[in-house]
Amino acid sequence: MEKIFSINRHFFFSIIFVLISGCNLLAQSEKSTLTKIKELRSNHDFEPQNHDYIDLLLELAKAQIRTHPDSTAILLKEGYTLSLKAKYRAGESRALSTYGYFYFEKGEIEKAYEYNMKALKVANTYNLTREKLKALNNMGLDFWLQGKVALALTKFLEALAVAKENNDIDMMVSINVNIANIYSENEDFETALTFLKIAQKLNIENHNNEIVAYTQINMASAYSEIGDYAEANRLVDKSIAYFEKENLIDWMSHGYEQKGSIALRQKNYEEAITWLSKSEEMCDKIGFSYGYTVVYNALAECNLGLKNLDVAEEYALKGLKISTELEIALSIKDSNLILSKIYHAKGQNDLAYTYQATYLELYEKESTEKFKKGLGILRSKTEFENQKKVLIEKQQKAIAKQKNYVYIAIAALLIVSIFLVLIYRTNKLQKKYNKKLQEKQETLLTREVQLSESNKTKNKLFSIIAHDLKGPISSFYMLMKMSSNESISKEDYNTLFPKALRDIQGISEMLNNLLIWARTQMEGIVLKPTNIDISTIFKSTISVLSPLAQEKEISISNTVPENTISYSDKNHLNIIIRNLISNAIKFTNPKGEIRIHVIEKDNELQVEVVDNGVGMDLETQAMLFEKKHMKSTYGTNNEKGTGLGLSICKDMVANNGGRLWVSSIKNQGTSIFFTIPGKLDNDMTV
Repeated sequence: MEKIFSINRHFFFSIIFVLISGCNLLAQSEKSTLTKIKELRSNHDFEPQNHDYIDLLLELAKAQIRTHPDSTAILLKEGYTLSLKAKYRAGESRALSTYGYFYFEKGEIEKAYEYNMKALKVANTYNLTREKLKALNNMGLDFWLQGKVALALTKFLEALAVAKENNDIDMMVSINVNIANIYSENEDFETALTFLKIAQKLNIENHNNEIVAYTQINMASAYSEIGDYAEANRLVDKSIAYFEKENLIDWMSHGYEQKGSIALRQKNYEEAITWLSKSEEMCDKIGFSYGYTVVYNALAECNLGLKNLDVAEEYALKGLKISTELEIALSIKDSNLILSKIYHAKGQNDLAYTYQATYLELYEKESTEKFKKGLGILRSKTEFENQKKVLIEKQQKAIAKQKNYVYIAIAALLIVSIFLVLIYRTNKLQKKYNKKLQEKQETLLTREVQLSESNKTKNKLFSIIAHDLKGPISSFYMLMKMSSNESISKEDYNTLFPKALRDIQGISEMLNNLLIWARTQMEGIVLKPTNIDISTIFKSTISVLSPLAQEKEISISNTVPENTISYSDKNHLNIIIRNLISNAIKFTNPKGEIRIHVIEKDNELQVEVVDNGVGMDLETQAMLFEKKHMKSTYGTNNEKGTGLGLSICKDMVANNGGRLWVSSIKNQGTSIFFTIPGKLDNDMTV
């Protein structure tokens, strides 16, 4: 069973669900796995590249992620290395997705995404269904944690379709709970309960009492949200009894926190603090970072209700700190709201306003019309499925009634038989068309999200182009007109012409990037990787851009060795390298310096383009790759650009299996890094 999130602000407790895979207690599972590993190693013909042995290593690594992270790192490295040597692709993908979960637990979201992408790529290449589900579900949860709910929903829908097609009950339960949580965050608790009941029914039908306990605690949170506290407490008490019996400390912490939150909603602050303190004690036992986030915020609310403002402030600040470190968007929003109330109560209105403004900004981001519309489409789909189920049940009852008359006469039997055949054929066709309809609905939802983003980018881009093309072209036209009429002196011409030429060069670069962007929007990024020597691309690009560098007396130092081979798309690398070097020239002061380095490790190339130019502050870096923040930029010699180039570069690097990031200090310079795959051996080429 993969990672599952709990309802509303409690969602990240259910990350622990990734440890549930059909076994009972974690300690028992770990002990059993160790025993099996020892048995395999004791065999006289033991071979480390045995697939069963690799699976056991990865299972043990996953089981020890929270309790023994150092051991997990060692086991993962061994399992991944053996999978590569044995060409065991399922093990390779599983190791990569477990790395993603490992970094997710540590709060390193970017690394988690990187490894899940690699796992998904291997699973797609070798048609590994189970491994594909793990990677998709992990990515959905990573997006969710960062507040990118629309992207999370897309991944969950894709995973749910694969799980249904392969009748993977465990993953169907997980994903139904995840989708329920998305509805709960949008305060649609009725629909959330519908999905949770589907998950509960699947568990009961498969006699999985253990997972029923986890699903019930999610349902309790939904009942609490709609004000049915009696039912919420009943479900929580049943789950806590199970967790205490099995000594599952992390889930005990969640159960106690849930009890405290139910009491908090009823403003029984003293009772709430009692339960929340027990939850905090459980977190202390295992260093449960995610658990602290919810507990601290809830304790802050209780103490605010009791007018213990200093204690409330201390808990809220602790909650905000750990939420920010772990990049938990929803908890960060809650912490800001609580702090605004605390400082308002203390009469510190400036601080109250600051935290309230941050909360409102996060709330507005979370409540976009695009996402609500996506939820509406999915809800309509759910209602359609429910109506279809009712109709099928009615049809089945009608058929059963018809069978009672079959024995009256041979004629009646013949009629009913024909009738049943027709119904069977109709149902078969209905299932076929329903499946197609479901696939189209899910595709439409994904396309809607992508189209909305593309339209916003297009509108903003055309606005920039309309503004930036008009001035330079008009100036160049007037210069040429005055020159042809001989109404301008030679001195003025020599002064104005270089500036006009730079403007035209800027327009050329802008149009180049616009054409690339437009082609990718219409056709997608088409990948044609081959083994290529990137040193030749750097040499040719530097040769083309040297006149721009020489005009500003900028030196370019290229240390990329010859025969540095990467398995990548040559056209993409040309675009990436040209944009990065062009940007470095643009934002480097006259007589500055640009250096290009490459490091090879783990069959991956890391390229760095570094300059000693104007640099960037942290705010600019944060918005650097966001198309929605795209705007005109000017170099040190007033060179113009749209800001689109870096976004294109990042997309192309990602499609080649790498990543791109920036490190910069204001007025000191900028380093742009990107990674690409190393050389691919001929016998591994697909």
